[in-house]
Amino acid sequence: MALTRRDIARSGLRLLNEVGLNGLTLRLIAGDLGVKAPALYWHVKNKQELLDEMATQMLADAVAERVPPDGLDEWQRLEHQARSLRDTLLAYRDGAKVFSGTFLTDTSLVGPPPLQERSDPVRAARAHFAVYSFVIGFTIEEQAVYPVRGQRDERYGPEDAGAAVLADPEAGFSDGLAIVLAGARQWLDGSSSQVEAPQRP
Repeated sequence: MALTRRDIARSGLRLLNEVGLNGLTLRLIAGDLGVKAPALYWHVKNKQELLDEMATQMLADAVAERVPPDGLDEWQRLEHQARSLRDTLLAYRDGAKVFSGTFLTDTSLVGPPPLQERSDPVRAARAHFAVYSFVIGFTIEEQAVYPVRGQRDERYGPEDAGAAVLADPEAGFSDGLAIVLAGARQWLDGSSSQVEAPQRP
């Protein structure tokens, strides 16, 4: 059977849990697939293209497995999307680092944002991106302390700043997400008490 980019991405995701992002190489994936490393270069030219394919596969799995329930309003859909993304990233060691900054090779997976019906699409997109950025940033820090979900890196003691903040990652994420969503909603809805962002010089 001919090798595909999807085969390579899935192999990379399997190996990610074993070796982490720093240990993942095209040579290692080639060995996992039973081919010589040059065979992979027909499909991915370098490690960045590999990560792009892996991130796309992660998102494809999330879209298929985490369909939002019916009857949610726009903010509930955005919250569901944020929680689903975090769950997807946590399914893989260094999953958030893999996903951050990658180029999706199948943009149809993104779909319309939950706030798309707003009258100002630019502001809606910025609010959506703020929530997305919180999820990525929080999960990167969470996976630094807990490389495997629920298992703390032995370098982090209970008094270390990162470990103390992330002593209860589920509660920390829920609180942080609530803060970001509340701020985004107030900013987007144009509350009279809204504080405008400072002007750039």
